Amino acid sequence: MPSSTFRLATAFRNGRTKIDDVYFEAPFKLMSPFVRGRHADFIVMLASPGFLKGDEAHIECTFGAGTDSTIKTQSYEKVLNTADGSASRTIDLTACGDAKAVFLPFPVIPFEGSTFANVSTARISPESTFVYADVVTCGRVGRGERWMMNRFSNRLRVSVDESLASEKYRQALRGEANDSDDGRPHRGRPRKQPDRSRLVFADRLLLEPARFDYTEMGMWREYTHCGVLYAHLPETDPGYDPNALDDVQASPYAASGGAASGSKDPRLIADPRKRIEATRMAAEDALITRIRDYAKTAESHGFRGEFGVSRVVNGVCVRVLAMRGDDAFDLITAIADMV
Repeated sequence: MPSSTFRLATAFRNGRTKIDDVYFEAPFKLMSPFVRGRHADFIVMLASPGFLKGDEAHIECTFGAGTDSTIKTQSYEKVLNTADGSASRTIDLTACGDAKAVFLPFPVIPFEGSTFANVSTARISPESTFVYADVVTCGRVGRGERWMMNRFSNRLRVSVDESLASEKYRQALRGEANDSDDGRPHRGRPRKQPDRSRLVFADRLLLEPARFDYTEMGMWREYTHCGVLYAHLPETDPGYDPNALDDVQASPYAASGGAASGSKDPRLIADPRKRIEATRMAAEDALITRIRDYAKTAESHGFRGEFGVSRVVNGVCVRVLAMRGDDAFDLITAIADMV
C-alpha cells in the first residue's frame, strides 16, 4: 500500500449512531458496525501482512454530534523490516458537539530493522467525551527481537475547538440565556466568533535503540509494552445557582479524595467559563479516584505491570508499562469503559 486512505464519518439518526459517510482504499476495510442502541463499535481492518517500506496510511474519522462510537483495529499492527526506507501513518480525528469518541487501536509491533512514524491529531468539541490510546512493543519478544527496530516515532496532539461546540454551549459562555434564541435568524452583522482552539494535550514517544538504552532505570526496564491513554471529559454548564449548597459532602460535583474536595459547589460560581471549568475538574477528580481504586485490585484482574494516572492541562492521562500486550490493552480498555 504505497498510500492508502480510510475515512469514516458518523451521524446520530433515529436514536442510533450510524455511518454518515465512508471511504477506504486497499488494503483498508471496514467491518459492519456492531450497534447497541446509541453506541456503535467500528473495526478497521488492514488486509496486508503489515507496514512495508514506503507505505503511507491515512485514517480520518469525524464523529457527529450525539454519536457514541468506539474505533478499534482488527489485530496487532506489524511494522516489517523497512531496510533503508520507512513507513508512516497519520490519524486525524474530529469530535463534534456532545459526541463520545473512543479510539483504541491494537498495539504496534516494530520488527527488526523497521522505521515507522505515526502522527495523531485530534480536534474535539469542549462538550465531547474523547478517549485516545495506543500501545507499542519493544519488538517481537517471542523471537528474541528486543530493541532491534531502527526508529519508532509516535506523536499525539489534542486540541479543544469551541467552533465544534453547539450553539447552546457558546451561548452559555457568552452568558446568554438559553431561551433567548428563538431559532430565527438574527438581524444585523453576524457575531464574530473568536478563535477558541487551544492545545490541551501533547505527547511524543521516540524509540532509537542505537542511541538510548531503554532497559535502564527510569525507562522501560524489564517491561516490553508501553501505552498511553488520554481522556477528555465533557465540559458542561450546571448553571448558576446562588442558593446551591456549598457543603462539599452535599455537592454532587465534589470528588471524594480528589483535588476538588474542599472547593465550593461550581454552581455558586457566577462566571460561566470558570463554572464550566470547575465542573470539569471535579469530574476529572472523580475519574482519577475510580482509576486509582481500580489500581488497588488490578492484579486480581490479571494485570501484571505498572501504571499511573494524573491530570493534564485539560483531561486525564494514564501511562502503562506491561509484560504482555493483552495486559496493557485490557487495562486501557477497562479504563476507557470508566469514562
